[in-house]
Amino acid sequence: MRSRIFIAGLLLLLGTAVFSPVPGVLSFINPASAQETFEDSIAKWSRLLDRVQQEVAEDSITPERIDQIRNSLSAVRSEAEVLRDAANAELGPLRNKLDALGPRPEESEPPEPEAIAVQREEIMTDISAQTAKLKQIELALSRVNEAESSAIAVIRDRRIADIMTVSPFPLAPQTIEQALPEFLEVLRLIVESPVTWWQSLRENELRGSLFAKLAFQLTIAIAIGWGVRRLLFHWFGRDASLENPSYARRLSGAIGEGLANGVVPAMILAAFLPQALGEQSLLSGLFQSVAVIFCVAAIFVILASALPRAVLAPDLPNWRLLPLTAQNARTISRVTPVLALIFAIDAFFVEIMPALGQYALYRPSEEQRSLYLFVTNVLEAIGVLTLCRASLWRADPTAPGMSAEQVQKATQGPWHLWWMLRYLAAILAAITLLSSFFSYVVLGAQLINSLVLSGAIAGALFLLRGLGREIIGAVLRTEMICTHIGLVHSTRKLLKFWLRAAFDLIVLITGFILISPLWGLPFGDVARVVVSVLRGVKIGSVTISPGDVLVAIVVFLVILLVTRFLQRLLSEQVLPNTRMDSGVQNSLTAGTGYIGLTIAATLAITTLGLDLSNIAIIAGALSVGIGFGLQNIVNNFVSGLILLIERPIKVGDWIVIGGNEGFVKSIKVRATEIETFQRASIIIPNSELVSNAVTNWTHKDRYGRVEVVVGVAYGSDVDKVMDILMTCLKEHEKIMTWPEPQVIFQDFADSSLNFEARGFIAQVELRVPVGSQLRIAINRAFVEAGIEIPFPQRDVNIKDIDRLENAIANRSSTLPPEPGQ
Repeated sequence: MRSRIFIAGLLLLLGTAVFSPVPGVLSFINPASAQETFEDSIAKWSRLLDRVQQEVAEDSITPERIDQIRNSLSAVRSEAEVLRDAANAELGPLRNKLDALGPRPEESEPPEPEAIAVQREEIMTDISAQTAKLKQIELALSRVNEAESSAIAVIRDRRIADIMTVSPFPLAPQTIEQALPEFLEVLRLIVESPVTWWQSLRENELRGSLFAKLAFQLTIAIAIGWGVRRLLFHWFGRDASLENPSYARRLSGAIGEGLANGVVPAMILAAFLPQALGEQSLLSGLFQSVAVIFCVAAIFVILASALPRAVLAPDLPNWRLLPLTAQNARTISRVTPVLALIFAIDAFFVEIMPALGQYALYRPSEEQRSLYLFVTNVLEAIGVLTLCRASLWRADPTAPGMSAEQVQKATQGPWHLWWMLRYLAAILAAITLLSSFFSYVVLGAQLINSLVLSGAIAGALFLLRGLGREIIGAVLRTEMICTHIGLVHSTRKLLKFWLRAAFDLIVLITGFILISPLWGLPFGDVARVVVSVLRGVKIGSVTISPGDVLVAIVVFLVILLVTRFLQRLLSEQVLPNTRMDSGVQNSLTAGTGYIGLTIAATLAITTLGLDLSNIAIIAGALSVGIGFGLQNIVNNFVSGLILLIERPIKVGDWIVIGGNEGFVKSIKVRATEIETFQRASIIIPNSELVSNAVTNWTHKDRYGRVEVVVGVAYGSDVDKVMDILMTCLKEHEKIMTWPEPQVIFQDFADSSLNFEARGFIAQVELRVPVGSQLRIAINRAFVEAGIEIPFPQRDVNIKDIDRLENAIANRSSTLPPEPGQ
């Protein structure tokens, strides 16, 4: 309950900070009026596009006007797409009606009724009108894309020209002599802006309630932030006494520290922005811009300072997420805030210059710009190069949770991804230094600013990725997944891999969308491309939409999970309380799984927007191929259904087929799994179980008979032997009294008189151990009674024995005497 309250409060604060209305943010949205006709919209678009085409071709167009034009073009595109969707929605029913009327009669055929002909003409007229609308809309969209491409080209060309501008040499004496006084003037204007603003306020505003309202709101924000910060430390804070916390615990500690020390203070400052920019804001003039830009810069510094310390935990090595030494962690935690502060100061002065020009009519000179950018570029590049040192990122083999394999992987050299990124960052920082020294300060500023912001975004996404992966793992370890749904470890492991891979892909796409605009790709263009790809790429008459594919996969997985839950519920709670046979229970459970799979596949296909009639046509065309190439698979599938419905065998049965013997473990769509007495699994196609003879020891019941064959020597008392055998049968606890046990005098064998002792048992799977126990008892009884169990005996008759004796005697007489005889 407490965690739910905490999450709700955190989401409330996030909503207040992020989604508070800011004037001007959505002002460019201008949807088409409901009263406008289609012709009015087309005419309005044409006038706008003609005007845009003329303005973009002019060299005097300003960047602000280009932004306005692009916003207007986006609005036109949105309106056109809405009208296009409406026209397509109307075309579908019209074409269905026309198809229902059938083809127009041929000249040689009788004419169709007049009412049908009139209706056909009306439908065709409506189709032609909607088709004409679609063509006009597509033409307008084409012109919008062309105009937007022209505007982007103007922005790109101007940006390239600005970046490649050669500024005055920043270290030249005349540059410094002119730039320093101007910079001091900028500082003076900024410092005096609050005084100027205060003096401009009227007395009723000073005495009004706006100050009290602002002070009250800030007090409430600080109080809530302080409380949330305390709760975060209490719930997720790091415990210094814990010697070896798990990775999940270290990650939650890092997130808690980052939220408490970074996000919460940043949200308090962010809550001030809507008040500063609102219509009733007391702030005005230059001081309003100074306050807003200062808050944004302070938010960046707070976040950039808190997140590295949260990840690296310089004072608590056991809680560190990265395998770094304590000294390196402290160095990175100190350098990063300094670099963030330099970047924030740089951004503050860059963003304040337009406000100075608007309110103080101040225009910086090229010398001031060159010297200022040179200093900030050099400082930021030095900070980046400091963070890119190889010795700073060497893995610590003694780090908690680091195996030898992980240490080797982290230190395997320059081909590791992180090392490649580090080298790339170092190269860009070096290029920044060189370009700044050669008077290309704007190019250097573009490179270093993009690099720093990219690093900050990548760090935040790194934490987000770790959090998401741990949440996925935690969800798959819950009792609902493990027990109620019954996913085995291997299935959960596979599902965790794919879910984490999908989440990594989402994080990667998010990083691309956020970082690519920093390197020259406009954010709107990137977002538009991503949205268009997610909506679908049309190939011929088929539209492939990754968004629909993702939704279809989610629908399929959710229905499968629900099906598994129902199967688990049936097999463990519902069916065991009935009088149904175990085979019937297994068939019902398996049938539920097949029905759920069919529903999941059908809904997934429907979600994708595929026409099932077309699939039926394709299936019919492939039926011949299925008949030949997939004959065995179809045969096994049908045989599996027969086994589930007819149930000649069921799960748990002891069967013998061919040379294989064992217990049935599962009956699946294609094959049946049998586990032998040696614990080996044998996969037998279902068709063999249907077409071949199968011995099922437990088909109707589990009763069985045990036979023990024993032979005694000739001359033994037959009645006594039979009495001993019957006594052994009756004295065994597993032998049933009904049917009664039997002793059979089986045969006169070559060396023995053979008897067979027969007894029935309630559990046929015990026939082997029961038979062994009976043989032990019989042998003991025979020994006590003096009854002999003979071994095989043979009489050998040799023909012409007299001749053999004479030959041996003659041979002995012809041999020479031995020495000494």
